[in-house]
Amino acid sequence: MKELNRDELELIFDYCLGVASADEMEQAQELITSNPEATDFCSKVQVSIGPLDEWTIESCPDDLVEKTISYVNDAAQPSQEKLGRLLSVEEARTPGSRSTLWVNLGRRLAMAAAFMIIGSVVLTTMRYMRYHAWRTQCQAQLAGIGRGISNYSADYEGRLPAVVTSAGSPWWKVGDPGQDNVSNTRHIWLLVKGGYVGPNQFLCPGANTGDLEPISDEQAQTLFDFPNRRYIPYSMRLICEKSPAVSSLGRKLIISDMNPLFESLPTDFGKPLDLKMDDKLLKVNSNNHQGRGQNVLYSDNSVQFVRTRRVGIDNDDIFTLRGTDVYKGCEVPSCDEDEFMAP
Repeated sequence: MKELNRDELELIFDYCLGVASADEMEQAQELITSNPEATDFCSKVQVSIGPLDEWTIESCPDDLVEKTISYVNDAAQPSQEKLGRLLSVEEARTPGSRSTLWVNLGRRLAMAAAFMIIGSVVLTTMRYMRYHAWRTQCQAQLAGIGRGISNYSADYEGRLPAVVTSAGSPWWKVGDPGQDNVSNTRHIWLLVKGGYVGPNQFLCPGANTGDLEPISDEQAQTLFDFPNRRYIPYSMRLICEKSPAVSSLGRKLIISDMNPLFESLPTDFGKPLDLKMDDKLLKVNSNNHQGRGQNVLYSDNSVQFVRTRRVGIDNDDIFTLRGTDVYKGCEVPSCDEDEFMAP
């Protein structure tokens, strides 16, 4: 019996969720009826997602808009009352009858205050929605990179993408135009050069990369690395010498959002890297998602958003090396459990 490959597993999974296209549905049904392993996998997926059928989706209340406006008005009421008291005091100081100028001014100011409160609520909501959308898109991109790594691994004896390096070689010189392998990002660049992953897949939407010129397929073949740090706002597991087999890693980190220690790197590769740790650098999360946490890709192709840089049963800091306070850009982990995302 032929063992199911990853594409077939994904096809059956999409079929069970009901998100497959018509052609994919037909392919999945044919595979399930002809392959006992596919039948068994389909049954397990259906059992796992069975409880979802019992969920009920609550409809939007008819009075949601009215309640929202009422809430905003209630929030604005204290400001309006305070403004009214101030205007009353001012009017008491003014001789003669009540001036229509002050009345109109009071109404306009009250309306302006209400609009400011409504605007602040709307802007806060929009910022959160945009942040959440960027975080979700970043996770989808990392999942795509994970699929590219799986395809590369299948073509290269089950190993991670890696160029020839030696322990102690520089790993921070992202964008160095020379042929020497002096950056840790050259490993993952093999995915772009081999057509496994497009270069835009590495642009986290939450990162501040600015406007970038797109990299064409022809240009990618002439490069040895990402053009500069802005084109790769992710950090990869440091590979010291021989590329490890994916199967030997178990469930280890492969890629994370950008390591905050190395967000700004020297552009003059002739100068040495000299980065000293301080309390802030030892605590801050990646800046890709407003410092709230980082998305991480594991070797089993799962993606997770973690709110702390310390992960695993060892509570290991993925952005630093154990026992290292000053970085020259050529340090290596002391053991396999010391996971280090660089640069």
